[in-house]
Amino acid sequence: MNNYLLKQFWRNKAYILSLLLLFFAGLMAIYTGKKFLDKNQDIIAKSASYQKQSIDKTVKYHSDDLGLILYYIKFNLVNETPRLSALNIGLRDINPSIQGVTIRNLEEQRYNSDFYNPANAAAGNFDFSFVLVFLFPLIIIAFCFNMISEEEESGRWKLLSVQSKNLGKLIDAKMLIRSMAITAVYVLLLIIAKVWVNIPIDANFLAFAALGWLYLSFWFALCRWIISFRRSSGENALILLVVWVGMNFIVPMSSNIIIQKNYPVNESLDAVMQQREGYHTKWDEAKKPTMDRFYKVYPQYKNYKVEETASSSWVWYYAMQHMGDLESSRSSVNYRQKMKMRNEAASLLGYIFPNIQLQLATSALAKTGMENHLEFAEGLRAFHENKRLSFYTPIFSGASSQTIDWNALKVEDFKTSDRIDILKMFLPIISLIFLLLILSQFKYRKLC
Repeated sequence: MNNYLLKQFWRNKAYILSLLLLFFAGLMAIYTGKKFLDKNQDIIAKSASYQKQSIDKTVKYHSDDLGLILYYIKFNLVNETPRLSALNIGLRDINPSIQGVTIRNLEEQRYNSDFYNPANAAAGNFDFSFVLVFLFPLIIIAFCFNMISEEEESGRWKLLSVQSKNLGKLIDAKMLIRSMAITAVYVLLLIIAKVWVNIPIDANFLAFAALGWLYLSFWFALCRWIISFRRSSGENALILLVVWVGMNFIVPMSSNIIIQKNYPVNESLDAVMQQREGYHTKWDEAKKPTMDRFYKVYPQYKNYKVEETASSSWVWYYAMQHMGDLESSRSSVNYRQKMKMRNEAASLLGYIFPNIQLQLATSALAKTGMENHLEFAEGLRAFHENKRLSFYTPIFSGASSQTIDWNALKVEDFKTSDRIDILKMFLPIISLIFLLLILSQFKYRKLC
């Protein structure tokens, strides 16, 4: 019987065409991810050269003033971009993987990036995760929606009831064949991605692959439950498509609106404005209050005094710059907290909706999600402070630019931990699969 079902499946040209369509869509998605990764790596590779050229030119034209040299020079910090990010581009398309900052105020520089079309950013990229979340379920629905109803509508169901002692096993065998075909395409695409993009086979890649397969299994389990009610083919198809649209569009969009309303984020603009006002107003104020606050934060620089009558002073200038960051620090902290709260709210939805769980989990594995973005922002803050403090002393003491080893100033990398919370990542979707299998099993008993 199984051989007959297998031949029956492969003789259906519509099924073969669907699998080929899915395969080529997956290839295009992998190509999109590889192009993104190549472009990103090209920018990172050139950043070291651009930084060195910038330093050489600035030192050449302003060699007599170290404070002025460091006013212009940018230091680049690179956010590690794993090869796995080719399969899930996530937020990396709008949040740059490399950030250059001077030792001046940070808040204004944090938001310097390329402009993007908001409509394109909202739609996201056609990467492998897009194909996995949106296209694979459609093919699974097309394969499974009429497995029982087709037999009933053609009049073969009664004949099968007489010949088979367990119709549930027959339906499961048909579903297993479809599951194996879909899994074969999925595994083949992952193998191609691994070879083409040169993705290392590590824990993150294996977790990514396992999560994707569980997501496909969820849709098969859902189809098994829906068709067990023995409605007509049209009703089954309509119900499954409504679920697909609801899960992938209505729920995420409405949830996003609710999350944005509950956690409005205006602090990024506030931080920039407060920083600018905090810095620019210092030009019209007495120098002593600014310096007193600066010395309070950094008592190690108390020996570098600034006269009130001084027409210019790098000590006072960089103190003003840092005061701008301090006066916007509350807004900056609020921004980070609200972004974390937004991410946590989305994670809660992932416990119910596997498509959201898959996107959050795979972006975490590929280091392209909101958590990585926030960690990189903290890393950039520490990097900026380290650079500032390392140059304050030579600038404030009036050291010559020749005392600095400019060749030692290289592009630095930022890396996050590879820790994976297996339970949090896999348990929600596994629980949903078991729930659907149990519910459908009650209905399958009545098929016998």
